[in-house]
Amino acid sequence: MKKRMKASPLLSVIIPSFNQVEGLEKTARAYQYWRVNEQPVDQPHLEIIVADGASTDGTQEWLNDNKDLFDKISIDPDSGIYEGMHNGLRLATGKWVLFMGTGDIPVPEGLEKALSAIESTTKSTPKMFAFGVHLLPPREPGVPKFYSPSWGNSLLWRNTIHHQGAIYSRELLGENPFYLQFPVLADYHLHLRIWKSKVICNCHSFIISEVAPGGVSRNFSRGLYREEREMKSTVLTSLEYLPQILFTRFKWLFKKLSK
Repeated sequence: MKKRMKASPLLSVIIPSFNQVEGLEKTARAYQYWRVNEQPVDQPHLEIIVADGASTDGTQEWLNDNKDLFDKISIDPDSGIYEGMHNGLRLATGKWVLFMGTGDIPVPEGLEKALSAIESTTKSTPKMFAFGVHLLPPREPGVPKFYSPSWGNSLLWRNTIHHQGAIYSRELLGENPFYLQFPVLADYHLHLRIWKSKVICNCHSFIISEVAPGGVSRNFSRGLYREEREMKSTVLTSLEYLPQILFTRFKWLFKKLSK
């Protein structure tokens, strides 16, 4: 086991969890294995935080038996994934933040490159970084295997940043960055708000995370696209929003026909 100087963390990895004990264990052990066996000793410290929404599937008991896998643990009832993210964020002390899901795992080479990139930033450089992700099978029709980030007008049409590939400065996020009235697309809403405020996001195509299947935003229901319209109506101008009324309905129809 490598010995590492304990220091203020550069990156806080926050894992919201609810009744997903197997996925949580997979994610936690992947980070632990990397930190113990693979992370270069001269790289900055990470802190791993789990924010559990008072699970009833044995997660709480598992957390109690495996406290050594985490730097901090929060167990509090929440309204969903984004309130869980807020609960974890309140415990975070890193200068930068990455949100993972249960069952997601880091890609060591990519994560090490990402840490080197954010460690070299100064006050004049980006407050947000975005990296590629690998979407693990099974994948729904039309969902790509690899997801490369982009930052620009393409955000008007789809969320071009996966949260498992986004690393935000703690300063940028504030206390409660996600709007809880959008239970599925609050991260997309956050990205649109950040982009509209002209924040620089430094995008890289290399992969830092492998994303487990079955995320809530990949249930392509009519309600998902209704939420997308409602979400976009709060942040886009009238001219930007008008095409979305038809476009989101076309997206729903395309997904339905692709099944």
